[in-house]
Amino acid sequence: ESIDKIFAEHIPADQLKHVQRVLYGDMPSPMALKDSTVALAKENTFEVASWKFKSHAEQTRAARLVRVGLIQNTIVKETTAPVVEQYEAIRDKVGKIIDAAALEGVNVICLQEAWTCPFFFCTREKYPWVEFAEDPESGPS
Repeated sequence: ESIDKIFAEHIPADQLKHVQRVLYGDMPSPMALKDSTVALAKENTFEVASWKFKSHAEQTRAARLVRVGLIQNTIVKETTAPVVEQYEAIRDKVGKIIDAAALEGVNVICLQEAWTCPFFFCTREKYPWVEFAEDPESGPS
């Protein structure tokens, strides 16, 4: 559940607008998603949302539409599963999320840090988590 849903449930509407303005500035407005995108998200158990916001007109270049996809994924397999299975499950799920972004015409994708791992907040090298590390030039992702 998102913090925004919790705010909406517990803060009166007139105060919620003020809280959102303080936290986020000018609020974006929701955009409709394609039915195929919603179906793909439901089939693969991830959430998808689309928002738009206005930007300032620039003096030196024409306006353009930029669609940005921000991806935060979840653990797919139990962390007791073999490392290869965990990696492949995360890769496959993120691939489906990227497919959904493509359906919406996204042209910039931002993946979470260390997206190929179930989590990566170890305080020291610890097995098996170090096995998720890969060479940045020749690694699988």
